[in-house]
Amino acid sequence: MNPPYSQAKKRNDAELSELAFTEHLLDSVLPGGRVAVIVPVSTMIGKTKEDKQKKSDILKHHTLEGVISLNKNTFYGVGTVPCIAVFTAGEPHPKDKLAKFINFEDDGWIVKMHVGLVDTERAKDRRQYLLDCWHGRRRDFPSAFMVETTVEAGDEWLHSFYYYNDETPKDKNFVESIADYLTFEANMIFHGRGYLFGVGGGDEHT
Repeated sequence: MNPPYSQAKKRNDAELSELAFTEHLLDSVLPGGRVAVIVPVSTMIGKTKEDKQKKSDILKHHTLEGVISLNKNTFYGVGTVPCIAVFTAGEPHPKDKLAKFINFEDDGWIVKMHVGLVDTERAKDRRQYLLDCWHGRRRDFPSAFMVETTVEAGDEWLHSFYYYNDETPKDKNFVESIADYLTFEANMIFHGRGYLFGVGGGDEHT
């Protein structure tokens, strides 16, 4: 389902939100039915009190299988960053269930000038990789691509919320970070802001 976007402009319009449409859809599907909705990533964040309550209600009656964060240019020219949320209807979300959160921004599609979004030779392989990880046929995925974790209604149901960097920094990364810092410090001193680093007198910023 692709529910209408951004219909909830005010608090009294909360029943027109993407989450409200999603909950209504889930309530309308037979128990055990699988539902997928493509919505803006802001929907899965659920900042408002009403959205947080909707997320809580959804978990009480339905199961969140996972969320796939998509290429920001999926709706090229629209300016909406989308994601796909997958649910199983009519089955309360188990506390210990591991939901899947995938970062699929690198989907093999690119924006071509004067044409729009086009697939590359990588698109088919990327799609297959996504499906293999989702269905458990591959377990060698990095956490930068997919995270499996328990969820709470108050969480942001997005990969970026649960992701942790499990890669050990290399010496090269350390050297590059130091170089970036020294460049920044030199730039600030050159522009009369050495006081930020305790360099010079105390009146450079006056």
